[in-house]
Amino acid sequence: MKKFLILFVCLGIDSVCQEANAQISQGNHSVGLEFGWSDRSVDLFDEGTQQDNYFSLMPSYSYFIKDRLSVIGGGSFNKRNNKRINQNPNSPGWKRKELDVFVGLRKHIEISPKLFMLATYGLKYSWTDNLTESVIADEEDFNTSRQKVNQFGLFGNLGLAYFPNEKFSFELIFIEGQFFKVYNKHIWGGQYNSNYQDNGWGFEVDGFLDQPSLAIRYYF
Repeated sequence: MKKFLILFVCLGIDSVCQEANAQISQGNHSVGLEFGWSDRSVDLFDEGTQQDNYFSLMPSYSYFIKDRLSVIGGGSFNKRNNKRINQNPNSPGWKRKELDVFVGLRKHIEISPKLFMLATYGLKYSWTDNLTESVIADEEDFNTSRQKVNQFGLFGNLGLAYFPNEKFSFELIFIEGQFFKVYNKHIWGGQYNSNYQDNGWGFEVDGFLDQPSLAIRYYF
């Protein structure tokens, strides 16, 4: 009886492992979606208001070329506005738009039967449009500054995936690094109009624990 009980427990654990790993085996597909939104307003001491809103959408698709290894591709769109509202009709603030397109490989590393470490690396193209509006109160001078950035290079990130069942997973990316070629274009408007361009190379590492990216993924 004791041996039968041990065998039953072992078979149960093995079936859980097979269920969790079946969806990340060779030949399977998956689609994922990450969505973020916020709309905040803060009253300031000078009877003004600070408004901040954010929207993010990132779809992706992957195909498993080997067990626990997939080719993944996708894109993302982010938009954020921040503005200070007061009695002056020309209020300072900024607007930012970002568009990313990426393709790469993703490796699933098992931590437990339903929890996996994600390691993704590949190529990424990024486009950013950042508009800043500033006001000099004493001179009642309103100026704008626009920066357009194009980046192309290598990226890599780490995250976690949890599988509540065999068809779905929840993903959390918590750190990403990039090495890229960057092309900047700056345009100033207002009392003095000017513009210039500069190019160069960049490297950056970002952590997302303060603003984590949570996504849901479906496997078929």
